[in-house]
Amino acid sequence: MKVLKTITLKHFGKKEQGKVRDIYKKDKLLILITTDRISAFDRVLGCIPCKGQILNQLSQFWFEKTKDFVENHMIAVPDPNVMVVKKCQALPIEVVVRGYISGVTKTSLWLNYSQGKRVIYGLRFPNGLKKNQKLPKPIITPTTRATGPGGHDEKITKKEIINRKIVSKTLYEKAEKAALALFARGTEICEKGGLILVDTKYEFGTYKGKLTLIDEVHTPDSSRFWIKDTYEKRLKQGKEPDNYDKEFLRLWYNKRGYLGDGTPPKMTPVLIRKVKERYISVYEKITNQKFIPGKQPITKRIEENLTNYFVSLVIIAGSERDKPFLHQIEQSLKKEKISYILFFASAHKQPLKVLEVINKYQSKNVIFLTVAGRSNALSGFVAANSRQPVIACPPFKDKLDYLVNIHSTLQMPSQVPVMTVVEPLNAVLAVKRIIGFNEKK
Repeated sequence: MKVLKTITLKHFGKKEQGKVRDIYKKDKLLILITTDRISAFDRVLGCIPCKGQILNQLSQFWFEKTKDFVENHMIAVPDPNVMVVKKCQALPIEVVVRGYISGVTKTSLWLNYSQGKRVIYGLRFPNGLKKNQKLPKPIITPTTRATGPGGHDEKITKKEIINRKIVSKTLYEKAEKAALALFARGTEICEKGGLILVDTKYEFGTYKGKLTLIDEVHTPDSSRFWIKDTYEKRLKQGKEPDNYDKEFLRLWYNKRGYLGDGTPPKMTPVLIRKVKERYISVYEKITNQKFIPGKQPITKRIEENLTNYFVSLVIIAGSERDKPFLHQIEQSLKKEKISYILFFASAHKQPLKVLEVINKYQSKNVIFLTVAGRSNALSGFVAANSRQPVIACPPFKDKLDYLVNIHSTLQMPSQVPVMTVVEPLNAVLAVKRIIGFNEKK
């Protein structure tokens, strides 16, 4: 199975690239494409098949499960690897909640504790704690928010955040409250799937001044999960808990002396397979649903799904002979930056194909533009079988052709509303105005 290392979309502007996601800006929205890249120690280490889809769909699951008490940035998931989100102003910190003392990274509790530190993140810890021991209650250990593939998270305290005015006291405390509530909900749902939510990071932003949950939630990339049934026994034996997250990857590197500095060892095929199995298992345990990989090839699928999601106009032409006339329409659409998709289908000869196109976009907020002449059944057929506005722009070559086509288009049956516009540019302007009216609503 092929991996999604990165993707360059043709019609969605400039790409920004994070450790795991490729990001495109579309109007006031962001398109987040979760790739199969995997990072640890703040470095991209390679790719794991299906990982991007798992992260994206798990985040969708959690956003839906937690929207009752904290707003999130999700608008739609038009593809297994893609989420369309509100464009938020991200807070420059990550809120990390920990229920256990664990971890091998530089920002983890256990690594700092094992080095003799007893005041970590401004919090005091007693002597005698054991690795992977449960804390009396979940605690918050914030970090700075790394940006870009080479960025690094750094430890910071609540006091530093407020004193340095990195985030206002009011907003930060709202984020803390939301994070603890998210962790409680996550703990509850994970336990039903036989998992312990060990610790996790949350990223927040503001949207129209309101605290908003962004990025991802309770995924193997952002969280640690252990198997609940074996935890106590392995803790008593001094063994590492059975983990179902990226910690397996971190420990593999840790055993080889790698903690993020220098050139990392190359992942082996066995490691890649085992990490993939863990990611799939986490998804299935949490959601109680079987994981189904998306269709291949991934890039083509994503481009088609995004085009269908963002399309404003569906053009149906009765014949490919009308291409010269369609060219005038397409030139005007490109000038006005109106997204569209074009189909060729005759209402007389291919009525089922026309119905298929109509039904595909029946639930979307699109406009149909029909290009057909002579006995124009296409425009009426589309208007009679859809709920969307239909604009007919009949093609013609000369005055006689115009007279035949215009009358054929104007003579629609009752209860079949078709707007007839002769000039291609005017048809495009009519589309533009309808789109503008819908957006204001």
